[in-house]
Amino acid sequence: MANEIKQVALYIRVSTDQQAKHGDSLDEQQHTLNEYVRQQGNMRVFKTYIDDGISGQKLYRDEFQKLLDDVKKGRIDTILFTKLDRWFRNLRHYLNIQEILDKNNVTWLAVTQPFFNTETAMGRSFVNQSMGFAELEAQMTSERIRAVFDNKIRKGEVVSGKVPLGYDIKDKHLVPNEKAKIVKEIFQYYLETGSMRATVRHLENHFSMTRDYQSVRQMLTNRKYIGELRDNKNFCKPIIDRDVFERVQLQLSKNIRMNKKRDYMFTGLLVCSECGCNYSATAVISRYVRKDGTTNPNERHLYRCTKNRNNAKKCSNKKGIYETTLENFLLENIEKQAEELSVKMQQEPEVKKTKNTNDKIKKKIDRLKKAYLNEVITLEEYKKDREELEALLIPERDNKIAKIDLNSLHNYSTAEFRDGYKQLTISEKSSLWRQVIKNIVVYPDGNLKINFLGY
Repeated sequence: MANEIKQVALYIRVSTDQQAKHGDSLDEQQHTLNEYVRQQGNMRVFKTYIDDGISGQKLYRDEFQKLLDDVKKGRIDTILFTKLDRWFRNLRHYLNIQEILDKNNVTWLAVTQPFFNTETAMGRSFVNQSMGFAELEAQMTSERIRAVFDNKIRKGEVVSGKVPLGYDIKDKHLVPNEKAKIVKEIFQYYLETGSMRATVRHLENHFSMTRDYQSVRQMLTNRKYIGELRDNKNFCKPIIDRDVFERVQLQLSKNIRMNKKRDYMFTGLLVCSECGCNYSATAVISRYVRKDGTTNPNERHLYRCTKNRNNAKKCSNKKGIYETTLENFLLENIEKQAEELSVKMQQEPEVKKTKNTNDKIKKKIDRLKKAYLNEVITLEEYKKDREELEALLIPERDNKIAKIDLNSLHNYSTAEFRDGYKQLTISEKSSLWRQVIKNIVVYPDGNLKINFLGY
């Protein structure tokens, strides 16, 4: 067993140009690892995995994920890298991946730091302690930075972040500028109207300033406008009177209470054809006045493109659709669109053609990598040619999503189904549609396209 040839994977990572200057360049790591393999005599390089420009804090690195796939397929015995920080800098990520390696009987070794390894109990303990200390150091650094920030805030100095509208920074302090009058008008306008939507439009129409609901709400709740930041009640010169500010907060809280929780049947299923943004729903309440003077409120749910609703300049699709209209459309058309999809799926050879094309491109990428590793081409040539090849890859349909049985959708048009459907709650109806529908695309002319799960 001692002389058995091990299949080893070489893992190389550089996240910054600065690391390359300190002996961690791709070429230097490659040379060190190959030299180590040559000296051992019982190792064969299965494959070299290179992540260029990727942080060790990130778990999802392209080549790293390919390495894990090969580990799970039993193709690798040992993983080699130059230093532990080329592998991981996050203890939680390290432990999660180590569990996968242990399950597949795969070990690793930092060749320039032999005291870091997983083949001995002492080595494992040393790795865990070292990573734990690294995280502790990061936390202590964070606490020191927080202490510095707290001291600056006590002195009224700007720490970081975006400067609020209506202020400039002078000598590290916030000072009101000529746009402070805009801030005052926005607070007053919201107080008079009580409408966030009207306030957003007022800001755009009168001051040519485009803001979404969230940013205007952040403005209206920013306590810097009354001179406060955290525990410092005199952080800067206020723009808004405290009484006005507190009345605005009261109005905001009233609006939140009025917007009670509602169940919308198609939340997350509708997609705008123009910008790709999801449609969001609002309750539209109309009141019918009876002859006796009493009212009969009627609530309908209207879906609109979220981006268009917040800012019409960002998306031109103004088409809104009521929940009842959409529900009737599905009941009337789901069988028809399922049949059209079945016909389209007869063109499956086109999918195979796409896969064959992509396989050829991936083989070219592998040959390109071998050319670089064998020093036939330079790193710059490798990166340039790889980017060009990857741009040629054709997007493939996601086959991981379970396909629905299109034939089963014929049941949706039967009288028995519709009778049972009427008895369902909104939540149950929503769950039913989500079992077969991936999304519904809404076009400006009112046309709708159903995309089924797995297709």
